[in-house]
Amino acid sequence: MTGIRWGSLATVVGGGVVLLVCLVGVILGHPWAAVPGVIGLLMAVREVRYLRRLHSGRIPPEES
Repeated sequence: MTGIRWGSLATVVGGGVVLLVCLVGVILGHPWAAVPGVIGLLMAVREVRYLRRLHSGRIPPEES
């Protein structure tokens, strides 16, 4: 690995934090908190899939 993609790290960690906060909301009796939690989870999963494709070479790296 040549370096850390800080934007991707922030996206995955942010999505995980949103998921955890919303999970607590659901446990405390707020069922609609599941909606942003699922969105946060999907955002994190999409970014991880993108990073895996980038690492395997299936998509070209971005020019900085």
